Amino acid sequence: MVGFPTPVFLAGMQRIPTEMLDAVRMETQSEWVKITKIVWPLVAPSATIVFTLLFVGAFNWFELPYIMAGLDGSPYGSTDVLGLYFYRTAFGNVSSGQQDFGLGSALAVLIFVFIAAIASVITVRLRAREIQI
Repeated sequence: MVGFPTPVFLAGMQRIPTEMLDAVRMETQSEWVKITKIVWPLVAPSATIVFTLLFVGAFNWFELPYIMAGLDGSPYGSTDVLGLYFYRTAFGNVSSGQQDFGLGSALAVLIFVFIAAIASVITVRLRAREIQI
């Protein structure tokens, strides 16, 4: 998951005015001050986008466990992730062949509410740290 955040952070770093970095370089010799007081707050909008999208993307992880372990989640459901468990519950298990659309729908709604709540908390908390130029 390095391919997506890298260009987003690079774009955020290129957005910082060089005059601001030069002024900090003349004020202090500490790179730590430059990073913590100037660079990170100005790159925070990029971090908000990256962290939120990576969190949401982590719950969309379905295909690799499905390909490796199959629909039954063998051995004994140990490879289940939420998306695969929802799919297996709603559309049937290979070993039992039973479908439960009601439980699958409820699980899908709970997954949606959980992801939406946590993503909104991440967005609100990280937006509070942002600085506009």
